[in-house]
Formats: sequence, structure tokens, C-alpha cells
Amino acid sequence: SLLSRLSDPSSGTVLLDDGDARELTAEAVTGAVAFVSQTTFIFEDTIRGNITLADVGDQGSYTDDEVWQALELARVADVVRALPGGLDAPLGERGANLSGGQRQRVAIARALVRRPSLLVLDDATSAVDPEVEQAILAGLRAGAGTTVVMVAYRMSSVSLADRVAHLESGRVVDVGTAAELLTRDEGFQDLALAYQREATRREDEA
Repeated sequence: SLLSRLSDPSSGTVLLDDGDARELTAEAVTGAVAFVSQTTFIFEDTIRGNITLADVGDQGSYTDDEVWQALELARVADVVRALPGGLDAPLGERGANLSGGQRQRVAIARALVRRPSLLVLDDATSAVDPEVEQAILAGLRAGAGTTVVMVAYRMSSVSLADRVAHLESGRVVDVGTAAELLTRDEGFQDLALAYQREATRREDEA
């Protein structure tokens, strides 16, 4: 919330490219920061409309090539190609004709088409298949010019991060690579093991 300026800090500052976020205009923040939450909202519109948030032909709207690039990076292009009409395929209310994971990927593509300097993913791949999630995150990691900050629980995702911050009750417990935290942070070890146990339980049930 602080990074995307949905709220401001009660103390200290949040710097975006060395500038205090509170001194930036709303347009400057939304132009630089894209935020994708776990709960996504899909409009009753076409795929194109949901990605561009604009009508066809609007001045400054994104090209179809830019939309497809974002869909490819979000690993949802194949899903869109399979829909009757492709980019012009209509989506039902709240994206009822898409799965939860597909809706999340459309929301990620909506953020990526804007080429933000900072992409904030708040558990935004929780409904995505783990292998697809890995492909998305690997693609984001390889991309140039965008810093990605994500809330994540899957250790396979956490391990891709350059830096990991372990938070507990709203406070930073430790910061380092996932490997470093696994060796020295008992709380982080417990989180990792708890997730692995839960993943194993779900596999056994399936």
C-alpha cells in the first residue's frame, strides 16, 4: 500500500527514484507504479478493453502488439488465442468465463502493458499453477527496467528474489537471500516448512 501510495507512512519516507512519494503527483505515481492484488477485478468487456482500459482508437491507447507482449509475459496469451475472437473476446461479469488463475494473469498483463518502473504483486499469483507462476516470475526477473516487489508464500517463488524480507507482525525480522534466511532465521525456516507440509498435504489429497 505504501509503495503504490494507497496510503502514506506515519513516519519515515517512501522514495521512488530518490523522490519522496508524497511529493509526486497522482499521475506520476500511477505512471511509475503498477499494483496487482490477490483479488483481481475483471470488467465485463473484451480482453483488449480489460488490458488497455480504453476504447479502440483512443488517443494514447496501447497497440495490439503491446497487448500481446504483455499477455505473453503474463503467460496467458495461449488462453486468449483459444477464445473466440481473441483480443475481442467478451468476458462475462467479473470474468466469469475465466478461471481464477487466468483472471490473475489477465490482471498482471494489464499492469505489464504499462511498462511500470515498479511492479507490486500482492500474492497476485496465488491461484496460478506453480509451474506457470515460475515461468511468469522468471520472465519478470529477466526483464529490464522494472523492479518487482512481491508478497509470496511459495518457497519456489521466494527463492527467485534477489532480496527477501521476512515480516512478522508488521516488522522486518531479517533481510537477505532465501538461502541466507533459511540458514539463520528460525521463523523463516518454520514458514518454509509449513508451506512445504501444506503443499504435500494438498498433493496427497488430490
